[in-house]
Amino acid sequence: MISTDVWVRVAAPAPGPPGGPAELGFVLLSTRTPAVGEFSGGQSGQTPHYMLRWIGTRAEAGPWSEAARATVGAQ
Repeated sequence: MISTDVWVRVAAPAPGPPGGPAELGFVLLSTRTPAVGEFSGGQSGQTPHYMLRWIGTRAEAGPWSEAARATVGAQ
């Protein structure tokens, strides 16, 4: 089964994108969509940056995606 390796860094509003996956922390290995992230109320307004990569059936990892970002809404 192919899965997606999901990594994230959550920081104060408007930081620059991460320089690479070494600056992020592992979130989950997803085998279905959508994958839903949950944040605490104290993270409202912060900016998570995500990077993902495919993991193949033989556990070989594909290349990393470009960083994508969002803003954590109020809870």
